[in-house]
Amino acid sequence: MVCFSSQFYVLLLLLYAVTFHKGACSTNMKLSCNEKDRSLLLLFKHSVKDHSNKLSSWSNGEDCCAWKGVLCDNTTGRVTRLDLNQQYLEGEISLSLLQIEFLTYLDLSLNDFTGLTLPPILNESLPTPSTLHFNSSNLEYLDLSFNEDLHLDNLQWLSQLSSLKCLNLSEINLENETNWLQTMAMHPSLLELRLASCDLVNMSPFVKFVNFTSLLTLDLSGNYFDSELPYWLFNISSGIFHIDLSFNYLKGRIPKSMLNLPNLKSLRLANNELTGPIPEWLGEHEGLQQLVLSENLFEGPFPSTLGNLSSLTELDVSSNFLSGNLTDNIGQLFNLRTLFIGGSLSGVLSEKHFSKLFNLELLALNSGFSFDIDPKWIPPFQLREISLKNTNLGPTFPEWLYTQRTLGALDVSSSRLSSINEDKFWSFVAKIRAINLSFNAISADLSNVTLKSDYIMLVGNNFTGTLPRISANVFFINMAGNFLSGPISPFLCHKFSRKSALGYLDISYNSLTGVIPDCWENWRGLTFLFIGSNKLEGEIPPSIGLLNEIIVMDFKKNNLSGEFSLDLSNMKSLVFINLGHNCFSGVVPTKMPESMQVMILRSNQFSSNFPQQLCNLPSLIQLDLSQNKLFGSIPPCVFNISSKDGERRIRHFGFSIELFWKGRELGYRDTGLLRNLDLSSNNLSGEIPRELFGLTQLLFLNLSRNHLTGNIPMKIGGMKNLESLDLSNNHLSGTIPEAVSNLTFLSYLNLSYNDFTGQIPLGTQLQSFDAWSYVGNSKLCGLPLPKNCSILDVGDRRVQGGANKSQIESLYLGMGVGFAFGLWGVWGSLFLSRAWRHKYFLLLDHVADWIYVFIVLKINKFVR
Repeated sequence: MVCFSSQFYVLLLLLYAVTFHKGACSTNMKLSCNEKDRSLLLLFKHSVKDHSNKLSSWSNGEDCCAWKGVLCDNTTGRVTRLDLNQQYLEGEISLSLLQIEFLTYLDLSLNDFTGLTLPPILNESLPTPSTLHFNSSNLEYLDLSFNEDLHLDNLQWLSQLSSLKCLNLSEINLENETNWLQTMAMHPSLLELRLASCDLVNMSPFVKFVNFTSLLTLDLSGNYFDSELPYWLFNISSGIFHIDLSFNYLKGRIPKSMLNLPNLKSLRLANNELTGPIPEWLGEHEGLQQLVLSENLFEGPFPSTLGNLSSLTELDVSSNFLSGNLTDNIGQLFNLRTLFIGGSLSGVLSEKHFSKLFNLELLALNSGFSFDIDPKWIPPFQLREISLKNTNLGPTFPEWLYTQRTLGALDVSSSRLSSINEDKFWSFVAKIRAINLSFNAISADLSNVTLKSDYIMLVGNNFTGTLPRISANVFFINMAGNFLSGPISPFLCHKFSRKSALGYLDISYNSLTGVIPDCWENWRGLTFLFIGSNKLEGEIPPSIGLLNEIIVMDFKKNNLSGEFSLDLSNMKSLVFINLGHNCFSGVVPTKMPESMQVMILRSNQFSSNFPQQLCNLPSLIQLDLSQNKLFGSIPPCVFNISSKDGERRIRHFGFSIELFWKGRELGYRDTGLLRNLDLSSNNLSGEIPRELFGLTQLLFLNLSRNHLTGNIPMKIGGMKNLESLDLSNNHLSGTIPEAVSNLTFLSYLNLSYNDFTGQIPLGTQLQSFDAWSYVGNSKLCGLPLPKNCSILDVGDRRVQGGANKSQIESLYLGMGVGFAFGLWGVWGSLFLSRAWRHKYFLLLDHVADWIYVFIVLKINKFVR
């Protein structure tokens, strides 16, 4: 028993000793971060605005190796990596970071930095980043991309980073850096260079050689290179794999010197202005895997040699001017995963065009192809997305598409479909996330259909019946331009077992009837609502005010009525409302949110003064109150309407609306670019306030068909952006100010049927309009009117606006006296001097002889 205890204690002591020793070793190996590195990191933090408190761990009491985004070497304790990607940081980037001696990796991308700054302790001796000496010669990876407000005028500070291998400055403004190419060439070890969307303009197209001996990836997409493909591009490292020059303004042809890049795997030249045929020699790039040439000006046939590129995984030649047929050897590209073809290609496609496309996942054939495919054909692929828009796919939805069980997106818009197998079709598309059947002639009854896709486009078909049911997951549905009928209550008042995801609803241009139901509480996530151009009636119900996230509401061209007294001021996101062409009455609605940009209330029965509350909407850029019953004067506060302010950020809408401008109703797609004030066809009176002509950003102004009086002030010349001006059918008077001829963008002018007087100001601008722009002004003269301005008219015009009766009488008296003195000066001299009389009559004889000879010569020439 004693022996056992002794052994036990000995073992226990040994175990304790080993454990203690290991613990001591572990303690000795754990190193705190270097004090110099800590100081430099804190200098960086000092220049950062951290509103989200992402750098809360960066404090003096913490080991900096434990700070968020910081990684240290386990042996030395020196900082080697700093990754603060997408941390919502603002402010300036302190270049103190580049003095961290062993830093190899720095990622500050996807933040909101606005500039570079020097460390405070260095400001006096080192005034610019280019003169700052960096210790971080070990830095290999630098990513500052997607700091969209970061402007860098000079990249010379990069030249000291001699070990740099990967540089990403995409989405940073470098428009003032004209020597970027020379700066980048100072890094021969660079493997990856990304300068996408940097506003670069100088590509140095005539430079022969750039020292990119190690470069593997070059991304210069989304810049402004208005030139041909540069020489240096094809003398670059022969080992380069990836080149992306998409979304530039590159011109000319693809040079054959591209064959100097034998290892090229990815070539992206989409969205440029390249011309000529797509070269046949591209088929010699046997290792090419991605070839994207879409959205250019290529013409000619589809090159058959592309069917030899068996390594291709992505091929995109869509939206060009290619013509002819698609070669069937395209079906031999067994590695192909993405195939996009469009333009003006045509011809008949058969199973042979798809025979070995075993790996195909994305297929877009958006051209005038027809199909000769056996209904029982089973394709060798299972697609994730397919687009056959603008093809001749119809008249019946093809059977082979039903074999695609993994589809996430289907687009067969404008493909001449007219019939579907309803029992089969709706259950098939219910499993597809996004469907587009628009602009066909499909006839089907939707009354008993339940739509389950997230994204649904059924625009411009012949669908009939009542509105279909939808599932709660539907986010976007557009059924405009069909023949749907009946009430909308069953659709809107249907309750889901869970919250509806619907954000976009368009059921306009149908034949829907009844009232708008009061059950909008089911659709609180709705942001876009279009129910115009139907036969709906009654008032808009109060629950519409529950749509707190709504951006656009369009109720135009129905039979809606009542006083629009809803308070929409709490709809903080609402920017667009269209109540036009209805029967609303009462006062003009004014309870609108400050976010409002477009108000279209035309062609109703609103009867009130122009409400001054509308002047206080700070974002309003379009106001249409035409064809109502407004009375009184236009208040001077219209100057507050933000059309005068071109600096505010405004929403740009992706849908088209019909607006009455330039004398007719026109469709406009991007209304965010327009600024319009239309008060025409009302009962407004009084003078046009001078303040209105201070709206210098206004593009369209229509005050026609009112009872306005007074003159047009010279101030109108400051409306430099005006494109359409209609002041017709009022009682405006005075002369047309010469300042109107300064409106160089004016393409529509109507001043007819007023009381304007005098001569139309001379200048190509005002004489370029037709006479009807000025008719109905009986005292107006000059081109383009047929009425010439007499001396009296000109005299009247010059003395208008302040000359009294005595001044006019004095003018005519002076003219009479001057005429008398002038006449006596001639005839008195002839009467008193015989020599003058002799010379005068001799001159008359010579003139008569000259006129005789001239007439005889002209007659002889005419006879000949």
